[in-house]
Amino acid sequence: MKNYETYLKKLNHSKRTIKSNIYNIKKLKEWCKSKRTKPEHLTYKQYLNYINHLKTTNSPATINRHIWAAKHYFNFLIEKGDRADNIADDLKVRGERKKVFHNLLSGDELEDLFYSYDTNKVWKNNFYYKATAKRNKVIVGLLVYQGLLSNNLKQLEVEHIDLRKGTIYIPSTRKNASRTLALKSWQIIEMKEYLEEVRPIIQDHIKTHDEKLFPLNTPQFNTILHAIIKKLRTYNQKVADNNHIRASVIVNWLGQYNIRKVQQMAGHRHITSTESFKQDNLENLTEAINQFHPLN
Repeated sequence: MKNYETYLKKLNHSKRTIKSNIYNIKKLKEWCKSKRTKPEHLTYKQYLNYINHLKTTNSPATINRHIWAAKHYFNFLIEKGDRADNIADDLKVRGERKKVFHNLLSGDELEDLFYSYDTNKVWKNNFYYKATAKRNKVIVGLLVYQGLLSNNLKQLEVEHIDLRKGTIYIPSTRKNASRTLALKSWQIIEMKEYLEEVRPIIQDHIKTHDEKLFPLNTPQFNTILHAIIKKLRTYNQKVADNNHIRASVIVNWLGQYNIRKVQQMAGHRHITSTESFKQDNLENLTEAINQFHPLN
């Protein structure tokens, strides 16, 4: 399994994910051995029998993790030339508990967070704190318009911003694919000021002159983000954390664009990740409750 482990490492999976993946493939190999075959020769029908075998003792979520591992393993075999197809590619067991997102922010509420973020009233009235306040407003824009997370923000470099085209390139992470997203016109104005005037002040103050878009004197970007989220909560108490804002952005995107476009914008490697953000129509649900279970 050593070569397969190397393959997974190249995909930037975590140690925990790699360990789980290898364990699941060992289970598949054991089943194949009991059926006198190998994963290299497994047919689609045989693999469905394996899934039925898993159903006897596993939840849908666990089975889907086995399928996810098999998808990677079959791709590995294809790359080696040991298989011609990926029989697990379009498979998913239904019945897994759907994510339910509570108290999400509407598009207007997300935008209000950006416009409400005050850069004039700062804790200490000096040049550095005024600069960090303006930096933080740029970050808020990337949270509420592009749905970025802490690890995205930490990775960003100056070269990822194209002011002429009005775009930002988001590098891939262990979980998400790279993508290029449009900046709002007002974000471009704030970003231009930040790059030309604000960022140099911060760099000089913390004595860090690397190419990071947001220079840090700490390895943890959450140090900055925690303070931003705390301030955003004073504008709207619904704000929970970075993930809550991103979920709100993605759900709002799903109301505007088709699911494939949202998958690309969110950087989801699999369409199932985007599908998990689909929300039930609450108005229809309320109407049904009133019709069949009236309270009066």
